[in-house]
Amino acid sequence: MARFKTLMLEYGPLALVTNYVIFGLVLVGFYAAIRLGFQPSGAGEQAGTWAAAYAASQVVKPLRLAAVFVLTPLIARIPPVARFIERNKHKWNF
Repeated sequence: MARFKTLMLEYGPLALVTNYVIFGLVLVGFYAAIRLGFQPSGAGEQAGTWAAAYAASQVVKPLRLAAVFVLTPLIARIPPVARFIERNKHKWNF
């Protein structure tokens, strides 16, 4: 958690947006996979499609967070994003 806080201090809202976008993509991806015929086993069998997709997205949470730590600095190098971060860095203090 301390590592995520450091990421938040350095990149601010960009880290949160990256995290939620990746979460949304994974959740929708699992939902689509389940609707297209993937059969979850275990507790996911009894749950609804969205609940099963959420449970599956929680299983891959370490991979999602790893992607956030890798992608956030890369996204921050995009010139308009870099300018936004520089202009507003003084505003976020977590």
